Amino acid sequence: MLHNPAAVARERMLAAAFEIARNDGVDAVTTRAVCTAAGVQAPSLYHHFGDRAGLISAVVDVAFEEYFHRKDAAAAPDDGDPRARVAAGWDAHVAFARAYPGLYPAMYPASGPPPSQLGRSGALLRAGFDELERAGALRPGITAALATNALRAALRGVAHAVATNPGDRDDMTSAVVRDALIHALIVADDRP
Repeated sequence: MLHNPAAVARERMLAAAFEIARNDGVDAVTTRAVCTAAGVQAPSLYHHFGDRAGLISAVVDVAFEEYFHRKDAAAAPDDGDPRARVAAGWDAHVAFARAYPGLYPAMYPASGPPPSQLGRSGALLRAGFDELERAGALRPGITAALATNALRAALRGVAHAVATNPGDRDDMTSAVVRDALIHALIVADDRP
């Protein structure tokens, strides 16, 4: 529990900015809106975050921590079925985009400088495909690098579409793209 008034004010501003971004997108995260929601004056925001860009960066870091937490919680049991593991990771990613439509575009921007946490996300994806490549679970001619790039491109495209239309509960597009990609990348498990 935080008892330091400055730390409490920082956390209130960060929580307010996170909720504004979650609900209305990062463009809605203004100094005035955050300070009003957090009950602080603008100098406090500048003291803790430097400027609006610093605040947005901190919000994106919090969003990534939530993303990694949700991905870990949704991970498929390690039953040896690589298709199920990749599908579970895909579904968790799309579910995050649906739950946090205002934050997703800032976390996975189509252009501009990438957030620092994006590297961690990509490294985890690549590590999973490296493991599948070593196990011989990728289709002939598919490398871990190719699988990573293909899945990343398709997944971000679907997730951006979901974030753009979060009220659209049609998961068929996501499932069709996910299943087609998994089929193209990973050999079928022939166990009974």
